[in-house]
Formats: sequence, structure tokens, C-alpha cells
Amino acid sequence: MLSRFKDLSIGHAIFLVTTTIVGVIMLLSTTLTYQLIFARTDELIESTSKEINKQVVMNYENYLSNVINTSNSLQKYILDLTKANEVSNLENLFMATLNIERNIENIALFDLSGNRIVSSTGETIADDIISRSWFIEARNNVDIHHFSSSHIEDVVVNGTTEVFSVSRSIYYYEEGIQKEGVLLIDIDTRNLKALAAQTNLGNQGHIIITNQGNELIYSSLPECTTDVCESARIANDIVLGGKLVTLDNMAMFANVNTIKYTRWNIATFINVNDITNSKTDTLYRIVLIFLGTLIAIAISSAVFSMRISKPMNKLKEHIHLIQEGDFDTMVQVEGQREVVVLADAFNSMSNRIKELMQRVLKEQVEKRKTHFVALQNQINPHFLYNTLDSIVWLSENNRNKDVEKAIIALSKFFRMSISDQMSTVQLKDEVEHVRNYLLIQQIRYQHSFKFEFDINPDVEHNFVLKLSLQPLVENAIIHGIRPEESFTKILIKGFQKDGFTIIEVYNEGYGMTQQRIDEIQAMIRGEKESVSMGLKNVYQRLRLYYGLDADLYIESELDEYTKVTMKIPIGREAQL
Repeated sequence: MLSRFKDLSIGHAIFLVTTTIVGVIMLLSTTLTYQLIFARTDELIESTSKEINKQVVMNYENYLSNVINTSNSLQKYILDLTKANEVSNLENLFMATLNIERNIENIALFDLSGNRIVSSTGETIADDIISRSWFIEARNNVDIHHFSSSHIEDVVVNGTTEVFSVSRSIYYYEEGIQKEGVLLIDIDTRNLKALAAQTNLGNQGHIIITNQGNELIYSSLPECTTDVCESARIANDIVLGGKLVTLDNMAMFANVNTIKYTRWNIATFINVNDITNSKTDTLYRIVLIFLGTLIAIAISSAVFSMRISKPMNKLKEHIHLIQEGDFDTMVQVEGQREVVVLADAFNSMSNRIKELMQRVLKEQVEKRKTHFVALQNQINPHFLYNTLDSIVWLSENNRNKDVEKAIIALSKFFRMSISDQMSTVQLKDEVEHVRNYLLIQQIRYQHSFKFEFDINPDVEHNFVLKLSLQPLVENAIIHGIRPEESFTKILIKGFQKDGFTIIEVYNEGYGMTQQRIDEIQAMIRGEKESVSMGLKNVYQRLRLYYGLDADLYIESELDEYTKVTMKIPIGREAQL
């Protein structure tokens, strides 16, 4: 056995030893826990059941004590009022008592012959009062209150309410002579039932009340309606105290006690099946915890055993990531000190390579920025030269008014051009630039062309490259004006489509063939030499600033029109 253990790898040995030790400890702990928790379960059940029974008894005693106090108070008033011959006031007292004590159904005073002296009801009184059990009990034992079993009220004819009767022999005066009679108080059983409902005795748990003759007075279990029901038989057998019984195949703990002021016994049957089931459930949970913990320990042991081989595998995987160009992921290993030192050194080397590559990239970006600024700066001198050339031509032809308009338009144009160092402006500002430019050119060309703007309000605040529209308009003027025609139309449109700002410069003119369009597109892309810098300059600036999504392309039909379209992605500027 020992030799086999020596043949195991370190990882397997750690796994086996850890799992075995923890499994034995958990098994012992589970066994001890079960014994400590459930050794006194029956004792706990008994003590809890007795406490519940005691609380139920207390509730009933408090309730019946109130009834007895009411009876004692009525006895005093009956003696005083009949002595003063104020029987009518006694009837009012009975009625007032009914209004205060809502659970009292009837109050009546009878003489020994069963004749009504006074009562709280005006209904017809039954003829055979003296044969009623509550009347007989009061006559036979004059010193105590008597509590009957529940019954339909029998003091009146055709009674309908279920009550239990409290009766006692008392004294009253009739024409100054003291006589003996019976006081009856009928109590509605609804409160008696409500008290039983207040106590949670579990599924099928119930309360029964019996009198001194073991006759059933009340049961909260609907099936138990007679003295011979199983619950009543068990209660009579116990007499006083409690024990664990089986009732309808359910474990019940029965407690029997007496109710003060009465000769009633009260038995509570508490369902302890739930406690037994909870014991079983708890045992299952303990076993599940044991198994879960054992599995967790086994997994932890397996993970720990992998610390020997896993770090080297992670280093190998990270080398492949470096080969694929991923320098951001750092290798994190746990294990022996030598392996951790190796991983840290590898991370340092990876960071150094990343820093060198970022430095090279930054230098390339700076070069692109410098190139972009140089291209933009080519626009201003180019435009300024052409505009001043136009103003000189106007001056030579003594068109001083047009010279003044041209200079004003030029000043407005350059006021915005040098207002900031931003590379982009809102489209509405770029349109205003071009409008001033077109005013200058209209003066120069003696209004031989007209221009229109059709800019959708949705794109007026979209950003475009500064001085990107003017070279397109300049191209339309140079190549679109026909000397033989009275005027030529230039249309500038702006709208939004599929996440792009689209700007079209349309001019009537000579147009061109598809072959010529392809040649110009090649020049714009730098594939062929070009003598004109306008369109090429704009195209290069678009690509530098927006990347490959931006574009500039030409559409034309010979002797009809030419349209140059600029396509600018919205919100996707390159990081210069």
C-alpha cells in the first residue's frame, strides 16, 4: 500500500490525502451533530406542547373569567333592584349588558318553578325550563357556576344560535320577600371557536373540551362531534398530563388540563409530524452539506495539485498570444517561486516590447498630423492666389464696385479661416465660406453662372473638414462654365444617409467620359501624376482624418453635367 502511494504523482498524492482526512473529519462531525441536535427532540416536543397547552388554557380561563365576573355583577344588581321593586330597571340592565358584551346571547332570571321573572329577550320562553340541564345543575349545587356543553339556545322557543349556558342559583326579592331563583347567561360559541383558531397546532391539530362527565362540550375538529370520537377517548384516558399518541396515522402530542372556574377539561392535540419531518429534512441537509463539502474539498485539492503543471502551460499559451500580437494580456501564475519569477520576467519583457511598439506608432501618428497640416495649409495660399488674381482682373477693368464686394467677401472668408486652429467646422460655416467664394467668382465671371444651396437642416451642425468644399466648387466653376451660354448653374446639396454626411457639388457643363473619370479618380488616389492639387488635396485630407470610410468620387455625363460627391462618416473621426 505504501509503495503504491509512493508511485503517485505529487498532485495525486495531495488530492488523495486531503480528501481522505477531510472526509473522515466531516463524517465524525456529521454523526456528532445529529446526536447533539436530535437526542432531546422528544423532550423538546413535550415541553413545547405543554407551553402551547398552557397558553390555550390561559386564553380560555381569561375569557370565562370575564363571563363569571359579569354573572357576579348581575347577581348584585338583581338583589338590589328587586329589593327596591325596580324590575323594569333590571330588564334595562340586562339589555345594556347584551350591548356591552356582544358574545352574550341571552340573560334571564327564573324562579324555582321555571317561570320567567325578567329576561333580555321579548321572545316566547320555553315551557319546560325546569327540565333543562343547566337549570337542574344550578338547583343541585347552589354554590358554583355551572357551564353546560354547547347546544342550540333552548331558553326561547325556536332558538337558532349555538350557545353554551352559564347558570347559578341566586337570591332575589319579590314584594319584599327574599326568594331563590336561577340566573342564566347564554354565551355565543363563536368566541369559543375563535380562541381555538388563534393557536397554530399544525396540520389536523385541534382542541377538544369535555365536562366532568367526559361529555364532549366543544371540538375544533369537524370530524369529532360525539363523545365517542377518538380524540375524546384519548383525552379521557390521559385524564391529566400529556403523551405522544397516533391519531389518523399522524403523530400527535396530546396535553390534557383543567380550566379554572369550570369543571371542564381541555385537551390540545399538536401535530408533531412536521417536527419529525423537519428532523428528516435536517438530516438530509446535513448529509448534503457533508457531500457538498467533500466535493468542494476534492475540487480544491485537484486545483491545488494543478499548481505544479499549470503555470508552465500558461506560459506556453502566453507565448502564442505574443506571436499573434496581443501584448496587453499579462500572464498570472501561482506556484513555486522559480515559476513565478520566470512569469514576472516574461511580463516585463512583454511590456517592454509593447512600449517600443507604441513609441513607433506615436511617431507615425505625428508624421500623419504633420502631413495633414501641410495639406491643409496648401489650400489657403492656393485659394488666396486665385482670389487676388480675380480682384486684380476686376481692378484692371475698372469694376471698382465689384472690387469692393470681392474684398468684403474675401475678408469674411478669411475672418473665419483664421478664427481657430480646429481642423473641422460645422457644415453651415463651411457653406458660408463657399458662399463668399462664389460671390467673388460671380463678380469675376460677370455673373455668367448662378448657384443654389440645398442643405438639409439635419446636417447643418454636422462637422466637416475646414476648406474641403471650396476646392470642389472651384473645380465646378473652372470646368463647368460654358462661354457660349448665358449662364451655367451650380447646385450644392447636403444631406444625411446611412450614418454619413453626403455633400454633392453639381454643375452643368461639358461633362466627361467614363475613361476621363477613371483617370481623374486615379490621380486623386495618387496612382497617377496630377497637375491639379484641389481634389487630390481634399481626398488625402479626408482619408487622413476619417480613415477608409471617407470617400470622394465623380459622376458625369458627357455634354450634360458633372457631380462630385464627398462622403463623410458621422462621429467616426480618426485619432490624429
